[in-house]
Amino acid sequence: MPKSKQRKVTSKADNIQQPVPPATNYQRRLAARRNNSSSGLTGLVSGAIIALGCWGFAYTFTLQESPNRYLFAGMMALIALMWSISFGVRLRKWQQRRQN
Repeated sequence: MPKSKQRKVTSKADNIQQPVPPATNYQRRLAARRNNSSSGLTGLVSGAIIALGCWGFAYTFTLQESPNRYLFAGMMALIALMWSISFGVRLRKWQQRRQN
């Protein structure tokens, strides 16, 4: 004999959601800035180290005796350029926050 389906009884108090006041744009920006892991000094230093490492790889790829050495060096130089730009943006933001 199959078991009958049991109904879950919920009270109306469980279904009522409490209204949350909307946050201002300033509060949202502050919360986003606090949650950003790359905004601190560690993000700045790690970006610089990765950029320098990529430039080093690009240089060492040109010294190899592989027929594709310039292709690999060019690709690594593009990655290094992107990391360098990212480092520059982070450095500018860090300096602006330090002045304020």
